[in-house]
Amino acid sequence: MASIEIQPADPSYPAPLWALVTETEAAPPTLYLRGALPSRPGVAIVGTRAASDDALRFTRALAASLGEAGYSIWSGGARGVDAAAHEGALAARAPTVVVSGGGHARPYPREHAPLFDRILAAGGALLARVPDDTPPLPGLFLQRNAVLAALTLATVVVEAGIESGARSAAAAARRLGRHLCVVPHAPWSPRGLGCALELVSGARPVTRAADVIDVLGGPAPPPRRRARRSPRNSPPAAGTLPLPDPAVAAPASAPAAETAQIPAMSAVERAVFDALDACPAHVDEVCERTGLPPRRAVEALLTLTLQAVVVEGPAGLFRRALR
Repeated sequence: MASIEIQPADPSYPAPLWALVTETEAAPPTLYLRGALPSRPGVAIVGTRAASDDALRFTRALAASLGEAGYSIWSGGARGVDAAAHEGALAARAPTVVVSGGGHARPYPREHAPLFDRILAAGGALLARVPDDTPPLPGLFLQRNAVLAALTLATVVVEAGIESGARSAAAAARRLGRHLCVVPHAPWSPRGLGCALELVSGARPVTRAADVIDVLGGPAPPPRRRARRSPRNSPPAAGTLPLPDPAVAAPASAPAAETAQIPAMSAVERAVFDALDACPAHVDEVCERTGLPPRRAVEALLTLTLQAVVVEGPAGLFRRALR
C-alpha cells in the first residue's frame, strides 16, 4: 500500500504544522500518510528504547486510560516506551498514530512491522515527512519529533536518559508552546536522569492519566464537524490581505468590560479574533471564516493566545477567553 502525499497547500493538511515554519524553512514539510489521522485530539507519549519493565507497564496503562478518556495516542513506533504506548492505545480501542523517522516501505524497527499493520487495521495511521522508500536516518528522527509535538496537545515523557531522543520531542513541545508532562523518576537511575532535567526546566510532573487529563482541561470533547466552505468565505486571491469585516468587528452582546480588556491588534489578528466566540473552532474553520491562509491564521492565533485573549483547546481548536 502506497502512502498518500499531502502537500502544505492541500485542504487536508494539518494546520498546526505551520508552526514549524522558520526563517530558513518557508513552508512546513510534505507528509506521507497511510491510514487516517484521528479526529480526536492527540497526546504524544515518548521515552527511552531501553525502558524498564515498570516503565513499560506504566506506559501501557497511561495510554489506555487516555484513550478511554477520548484522546488519540501518538508516538514514534520505536522499541520500548513508544511501542508500549501504541499497545496501550490498541488495548483500549483508541486510535493511535506512528510518526515514523523513515519511509513507510522501510519500517523501523523491522520487527514492529506487524504492530504497524495492527495499527492500520484498527483505524490508526502511519505518518512520515519523507517518501516511502527513504531509509531511517538519525537526522530524520529529530525532524519527526518536531512533527509529533506539533500535532498533539501534550507530550508525555515516561522514562528518558540524559541523551534520549525523547528529550528532543520534549524540546520541540516546549518551543511550540505545547504542554510538556514528565513522569518523575529516581534521579540516581541513568534511565531517568533526562526526566529529572526536564522537570527542573519546568515540565509538569505527572504520575497518572488523571494528571495529564487535568493539564488538558478534562476529558476530550466529541469531534466537531468542519464547516463546509461557502463562496462567501472563499480565500482571497494570492498576495492579497483580507481585512476584518466591520459588520462583525465586535459582537453587540459582548460586555463592555470584556471589550475594554482586548489589547491592540493588527488587521489579521482582529479578523481572527472576530471569527471566534466561546465555542471552540478548528483552525480550518478560522481560515474559512476569515479567508486567511493557514500560516497567517496560525501566526495570529499563537499571538492572541500569548495575549491571553484566545484559549487553545484540543489540537487545532481555539476559542475566545472567558473574562
